[in-house]
Amino acid sequence: MNDAFTDNPHHLEDLHAWQILRPLLDEGGYLPWSTGSMRPAGLVVVCNEIVHGRRTRIVECGSGVSTVVLGRLLRHGAGGGASVVSLEHDERWATLITDLLQRESLDKFVRVVHAPLEGDPPWYARSTMAEMPDEIDLLVVDGPPAYDPGHGHRRAPALAAFDARLTETATVVLDDINRPGEREVLARWEAETSWRFTPDEAAGVALGRRLGD
Repeated sequence: MNDAFTDNPHHLEDLHAWQILRPLLDEGGYLPWSTGSMRPAGLVVVCNEIVHGRRTRIVECGSGVSTVVLGRLLRHGAGGGASVVSLEHDERWATLITDLLQRESLDKFVRVVHAPLEGDPPWYARSTMAEMPDEIDLLVVDGPPAYDPGHGHRRAPALAAFDARLTETATVVLDDINRPGEREVLARWEAETSWRFTPDEAAGVALGRRLGD
């Protein structure tokens, strides 16, 4: 194996995560991984939060491979009756992920909601909030896309948008914390709210809980 690959601790973390996720990856068909997909190590963190934290009312900002994997996890009873609602701004991608879920009969556990971006800064259409659970105990923020120059703060509205629905013991997971934009979003959230976040550098995510939890 190439030394440049094995010497990178993040790559080693993902290799380990692949093995942990293998039961969920092997049981279905091909999944369309992309550069925008949550890293395997980050996905393990989310799966562990569902299993160990017994999360049942889950909202995901940004759908993709993670959406299908979470559906497979819930099919095995993780979370005990849990469900996922995934917001997706791209209609074509929302249709593709929905088709993948239906192919594996996972749509009873996971629902993708097409939510166009609107406003400034762009955020998911307010009208789609009516389709969110009244109470949320796990919020996964992996969208909207924030990798293009000038878009680094696109995920900043997430906490304010969902705060009223987040339970007192809820967890918020922010992906892509290796990027400056997400780091600035975390700093803003901690400065302006009662949420505090613990970065998992190896997995590329940060887990947040309200002060006092």
